[in-house]
Formats: sequence, structure tokens, C-alpha cells
Amino acid sequence: MWKKRMLCVVLALCAVLLTACQQGEQQRYEPLTNANRQENPEEATEQDPFANNIDYDDGSYNPASEEGGDMEELVMPSAVTAAPVMQSQNAGATPVIIDPIDKPAPSPLPPLTFTYQKYEANSLRLSFDGPTGWTVDDSVPDSYTITNTVDGGMDYQAFLTVRTVPVNKQYNKSELTKEIKGMLDTIGNNADFSDYSPSNTAERIFLNETGIYANYKAVLKDGTKIAGRIIATCVNKTLYTLHVSYPRGYTETYVDKVYDKFRHSVKLY
Repeated sequence: MWKKRMLCVVLALCAVLLTACQQGEQQRYEPLTNANRQENPEEATEQDPFANNIDYDDGSYNPASEEGGDMEELVMPSAVTAAPVMQSQNAGATPVIIDPIDKPAPSPLPPLTFTYQKYEANSLRLSFDGPTGWTVDDSVPDSYTITNTVDGGMDYQAFLTVRTVPVNKQYNKSELTKEIKGMLDTIGNNADFSDYSPSNTAERIFLNETGIYANYKAVLKDGTKIAGRIIATCVNKTLYTLHVSYPRGYTETYVDKVYDKFRHSVKLY
């Protein structure tokens, strides 16, 4: 009888142990669901891409910060990259229009051709070759101007002005540079200009002497774009200045065929 009781006790203990093991295994492999997952508020805040309240449209956000490295070292793929998906915080933002690289080129301007005649500026004691038929104005003392009135189709009439001024010494490069900068300032004060951009000065031979020259660009109030070049030199205590102004689209033509033609043909007497 005693042995039978011991056997029953052992069998009961085994049953209890077996049940405990089954419950432990079930708890161990039970899948983690939203119902039994324990939330960590700090961890959730760090993983939430919208938790920092970043304003992506105020200009202060740097998209390179998401790349985790130096943007300059990235090799861009040659294939076309798909357009990014717009995030909700950017929804409704105004798209930025980018000019196409292959947009149509502006129509080329019709070429200009010149024939030449000799102009005698007797009051300045010099002569030079210039475009045929330009209108002469020598009404200003110590100044001689020719203006392109031949082609009435131009939106801006080009002109060439040469001027002489006696000085009390032979000017050096520094003094010639000062004269050119003064001329640039005077030109820039034109009330008809809506925009004006002078260049730096540079050195060039003019009338067989050291000369200083500069360029400028400007826009008239009606939108016409113009340009010009000026140069100054000093010969025998006389300051010589040359100013050529022209439509900006024909800069190369006027520099080569009017400005340089004067420099290579001018003669003093």
C-alpha cells in the first residue's frame, strides 16, 4: 500500500513538471504583438521622422544631412533618377521651375559689314579711317564724334568719339588709369541707364605710347543692351581718349572693325 501511494505522488509531480514546461515553451515562442509589446517613449521619438518638427520649406534645412557623408564625394549615376516621393510635410509646396539645358538658342543677329573712308579731325590735328557715311559732329571743342545713322534698323546708334586735352606733364600709367576710371564714372552716371557694369582696367599700346583701356556694359531704361570700350594715352603732354559705344550683340564686330580700325589707322599731324 505504501509503495502504491509513493508511485501516485511521483506521477503527480511529473504531471505538474510537464505542464510547467509546456507553459514556459509557449510563453517563450509567443509572437510579439502590439498588445504585448512594451513601448519606450524616448526610443519612439528618435525613430519618428516627424517628431523634430523640421520645417523643410523655410530654407534652413540641409538635405545633405540625410546622406551621412560628404556630398562632393558621391558619384552620381548616369541613369535618370526617378522623381522622389513627396512627403506629407512638403505637400502643396510650390515647385521650382528649372530652365531646360537644351532650350532653344536665340536667333543669331544679321552680320554687319563696313566700308571705310578717311575722317579728318582738323581741330584735333589727326585723321583716321572709319565706317563710310557716319554722321560727323565736331561742334564740341577738342572733340570729334561720328555716329552710325546709316542703318536705321538698329535699336541703338553706335558712335565713336575721340577727344584731346592738353596737360601740364607727360602722364604715366597711374595717371592714365585715373583718367579711365573717371571716364567710367561719368559714363555710368547716364540717367538713361537702368544697369551699368564697368570692367577693370588693362594696358595696351595706343598712338605708339602706353595706353590704359576698359570695357563696360549697360542696359537702357527701355531694355536695350549696349556696351563700349574706352582707352587713353598721353603724347607730348596731350591726353588722347577714344570712346566707342555699340549694341551689345555686335561687340565683337565693333571692336574689330571700328575700334581696332581707328587704332591702326589714326595719324597725328
